[in-house]
Amino acid sequence: MDALRFFGRAEIKTTVILLYAAFALTLWKYIPSLPLPPSSPGSVGQIEISCYTQSVGRGAELLAEEKPLPIPLLLAGELKSFAALLLMGLIPMAIVKWGFREKLSDYGLSFGNRFTLQSILIFTPLMIVLGYWCTGAKYAMVYPLNPLAVRASVNLFRLHLAVYALCYYLGWEFMFRGFLLKGLLPKFGPYAAILVQTMAATMLHFGHPLAETLGCIGGSFFWGGLALRTKSLLPTWVQHAALGVALDLAIFARLTGAF
Repeated sequence: MDALRFFGRAEIKTTVILLYAAFALTLWKYIPSLPLPPSSPGSVGQIEISCYTQSVGRGAELLAEEKPLPIPLLLAGELKSFAALLLMGLIPMAIVKWGFREKLSDYGLSFGNRFTLQSILIFTPLMIVLGYWCTGAKYAMVYPLNPLAVRASVNLFRLHLAVYALCYYLGWEFMFRGFLLKGLLPKFGPYAAILVQTMAATMLHFGHPLAETLGCIGGSFFWGGLALRTKSLLPTWVQHAALGVALDLAIFARLTGAF
């Protein structure tokens, strides 16, 4: 009888969430954000996607020749953001809605409560300041995720920021503060669920500057608690996107002198 308990509804749901998260996050991590030559040691850490490599390579050639960069080529460089929306956002949403037969609002896709707006107003400015502060050369080696964005025109860079904020951060927040946190909450309880999503988010930052990876531990723990307190992903989405957009903007401004 004890063995049969493993196949109960709660256990099946927990298994689906953790296995899908492991698959999706691993796949996303190996999707390239910068094409590397096959002989490069770093190339073993990415999936070979020929159309992406060709598009980014062509875009880099146009930029080097100081020619206008077509919007389709810039958008091709947004592969990492689009993949985040699909793997971390849309597919988990489909699992929740049609697999678990549960409401997406229970996973944070709602305005939440009165603390939602308060937390946005209080913490978003702090995230913007933090993003502008992280402008060292080590961060410029990792960001922007679109390798063409930092050399594009101001208008195209703004398009990159819009895609980044809407696609990447929506997918990220739903995966960690929605799918993992809210999905594991009934089985694990609030503290363990927060810690699981904190650990997963931190591991996805491996290879980034140490300060960012260590900061992710505190940030993920804080945003996990905030998502539970507000019953919404809106505060964490806005604050996290503000941090990332400010960082990209600071790097772009430092390298180009724009803004």
